[in-house]
Amino acid sequence: MSENVKVGDRVKIVEMDDGLSKLEKGSKGTVKNIDNEQDLIWVDWDNGEKIALIKGIDKYKVIKK
Repeated sequence: MSENVKVGDRVKIVEMDDGLSKLEKGSKGTVKNIDNEQDLIWVDWDNGEKIALIKGIDKYKVIKK
């Protein structure tokens, strides 16, 4: 479900296993940085959290480019 994503893209969580955040399925945010070395996609989430998606583990969808 993960797609090629770029800084500035809007993303929506399809599935994320992170018990420490308040993010849930359907949460949306804007990609701010991509760390290819650590496979992290840093997102400023609409709820104010700044948590990274993990490539290959978290499932997300690009909703607007």
